[in-house]
Order: sequence, then structure tokens, then C-alpha cells
Amino acid sequence: METRLKVAERIAQEASLLALNYFRQLSELAVCEKRPQDVFSEADREVENLIRQRLEHHFPQDSIIGEEHGGELSASYWSVDPIDGTSNFLRGSSLWGISVGYVHDGEPVMGVIVHPVLNLMVSGGKETGVYLNGEPFERPVVAEGIKTVAMGDSPSWDFTHQLCIEKAYRDDGWNVVRYRCATVGLTFSVLGYVDGYQECFSSMWDVSAGYALCKAAGLDAHLAGTQEKSSTHVSVGTPEMNRLAARFIPYPRFTPA
Repeated sequence: METRLKVAERIAQEASLLALNYFRQLSELAVCEKRPQDVFSEADREVENLIRQRLEHHFPQDSIIGEEHGGELSASYWSVDPIDGTSNFLRGSSLWGISVGYVHDGEPVMGVIVHPVLNLMVSGGKETGVYLNGEPFERPVVAEGIKTVAMGDSPSWDFTHQLCIEKAYRDDGWNVVRYRCATVGLTFSVLGYVDGYQECFSSMWDVSAGYALCKAAGLDAHLAGTQEKSSTHVSVGTPEMNRLAARFIPYPRFTPA
């Protein structure tokens, strides 16, 4: 698994350079809409193409699924989101990332997330621990009295349900933040900037790398739903956060491929 991790780190770093080139030329990018509030651009497709080509070269026997070009689910596969937080990316915000995860026997076990503008690369898994920009990293515990949870906002997630969960957190004294980017919420959970991340009706390419990293960092990590598109529910964070989350997300019911 360490070999896979090192290769995935190099591929994600190469992809980040390509993504940054597009980011510096936003005015020239054509934007297409899959559905309201769900967009993509040439940058998404070309970055995924690069990642796929490199993975196929190094691991020709492995399956790959990605946000832009799909793929067939299997017991083990690479899960790729070339630019997570595309709307942030296209608006010139720094809050977007490149996510490359590896799923084995239905469980995300390794991940690499790069946030090019923030100059952050978080990588690792259950067999290797967590690395921050290539150096061993342990999640710090700071300001425990400031309870903060990051929430996603998938277009497939009923907004009334989101508001019920957010109200429950706020009533219990929690701050709720939204970054419109799963990889940012998950990375910030690993780094200790927030207590955890929660999203329903996401997809494996959005959350597999971050889930593996959060679990490797010692956070309580749960999946629910299935591995089909827009059918994965994730709740990762401190035990206190997940005790409240369990009222809303039936996370023992995850169904592997």
C-alpha cells in the first residue's frame, strides 16, 4: 500500500499543476451545467484524464471511477474527483481540491488530497498514518470548547433534512460551517480546524480519500447508503459529533459494491 500511496501522491501533485494552469485562466474556460448548482468545465475533464492515464500506466489491472468519466464499481478501485469544489474553483476561490482515493473490499483505505492554492497535500491511510506535505502528521487537539462541524450540501440532499441537522447542532452549541467542497471539509477535519464533516447523498469520488484520511487521523468514521452516484452518506469526526449525527444518518447501513 505504501507504493500505491507514493505513486498516488506524485500523480495528484502533477494533476494539481495542470489544475492551477486552468485556474489562472478562468476567463477562458467554458462552463457546462449537469443540473442546477452542479457544473463542470474543461479543467475537470482534462485533470481527470491525466489522473486516469497515470493510474492506468502504473496499475493497469485496477479499476477506476471518476466524477467526469464514470467507471464500473468493483470490490477494489481508485476513486477520483479531479476538481472537487468546481463552483469555488470557477469563482476564483482557493477552496477546492484534487482527490484520489483507493477503495479495497468496499472500504476507503487510502487517500491523497491536494489543495493547490492553499499549498496543502494530505495523504495516507490506515496502514501508513497521515502525512502533511510529505511529513508525518498527528491531528492536534486544540480549543476543544469551540465545537465546529462542517456540512456538505449535495444537490441531491433534501434541504429540509439539512436544516434539521444544522438546527440540532446549533441548539447543542455547535458552530456550523459550509465550504461547498467535501475535500476541504474533510481535510480541515484531519488538520483539526473543525471537529468533523457530514454530508448525505454524496458520491464516493467526493469522500473516499477524505474518509480514509480522517479514519487514519483517529477520527470516528462512518459511511451509509451505497457506493452508487449521489448515494453515499458520510459522517466523520469526534465521538461527540457523531453521537449527535447518529440521530439523522443511519450510518451502520453502508452497502459495499
